[in-house]
Amino acid sequence: VIRRELRFYPGEDFNRIKTREAERRLLETGLFSSATITPLPPVDGEREALVEVEEAQTVDFLVGVGVSTDSGVLGTLTINNRNFDLFDWPRTWGELFRGRAFRGDGQRLLFRAEPGTEVSRFRIAFTEPYFLDRPIRFDTSLYLFQRGRDAYDEERLGFNVSVSKRFETGVLAGWAVEGALRFENVSVDNLRYLAANDIRRAKGDTFLTSIKGTLVRDTTDSRLVPSRGYRFSVGWEQIGALGGDEDFGRAAVSLAWFKTVRTDLLDRKSILGVRGDVGFIAGDAPVFERFYGGGFGSIRGFDFRGVSPRAGLFEDRVGGDFIVLVGAEYSVPLYADNVRGVAFIDMGTVEEDFEITTWRASVGFGLRINLNFFGPVPFVLDFGWPIAQDDDDDTRVFNFSFGASF
Repeated sequence: VIRRELRFYPGEDFNRIKTREAERRLLETGLFSSATITPLPPVDGEREALVEVEEAQTVDFLVGVGVSTDSGVLGTLTINNRNFDLFDWPRTWGELFRGRAFRGDGQRLLFRAEPGTEVSRFRIAFTEPYFLDRPIRFDTSLYLFQRGRDAYDEERLGFNVSVSKRFETGVLAGWAVEGALRFENVSVDNLRYLAANDIRRAKGDTFLTSIKGTLVRDTTDSRLVPSRGYRFSVGWEQIGALGGDEDFGRAAVSLAWFKTVRTDLLDRKSILGVRGDVGFIAGDAPVFERFYGGGFGSIRGFDFRGVSPRAGLFEDRVGGDFIVLVGAEYSVPLYADNVRGVAFIDMGTVEEDFEITTWRASVGFGLRINLNFFGPVPFVLDFGWPIAQDDDDDTRVFNFSFGASF
């Protein structure tokens, strides 16, 4: 597990950049709480590298309650094993009960149940970071999602599988390529009386299949609080590629860029982040596969899914085929590095077609509070005010959540 993350080999010239990258990769596995690579004094013109790691807790058991303005109240039961080994079967029952089986290969096994008042999610997922002993990541999951929408109830039962590879050399050095398959049954029922025709057409069960390809480049220095670098992705998903009840395509392009503007005497960073997202659908997509805007990760100051084309007697939200989101956020440390203040501007729109007819924008401020005893999940408070909107948009000044991110 350690050797495959080093990426430097006997006989090479010593390169401090490579050893720092190896230290970063070791920490990002989640298997180690610390990782240090030290070159030893040279002997006969050669040096050995001393790799020192401290194993982290790799099995998490979490029971809790979460709440957000987008999703209501959620109960949480999570079992997450980040050092699983599918082929390390126990020889005795004692090995199994003492935790000496199914461990040691850096695979991940996740069980998560989140029953809630508005949303319920259940998921079993498995990850092999080195599929067939190659630097290819393999992911698969089985999931159930249930949510009460304004005009109907939605349930998704599905299975997906993906493989991804990050390139270290060549033309695609620094890029990752991912291919994914999705098999999903979507059930729409309990429709509101006189719901819009788009919603009524989606009533009942719909079976979806899709093939998705994505190209990704990530140069950020942290997954949780990036202070430099950028994340870029471009992808296409073809729904109906393997059969099913629907046939359309969906494209998505996303860019997020981060820069440290200043560092204080305590080495705390003030960070500027800028992001942009564009998506469009080619073909006739049902309402549950269209784009919606508003809320965390979208246009704050607007209600969750409050930015959307509308139809029907009750002006139901039916989603659009074209979305544009642009935003900027400036965050500063307020107390240690656990409490940060932010100021932001969000802009964007969701349209029926590939055009912009109404532009939305909002400004606001908020807090990010990292509570270590809850794990790497920030408590987020945001206050946002629309400065440009459509007459039919639903707005919301105050938003809060565990785990939302810019």
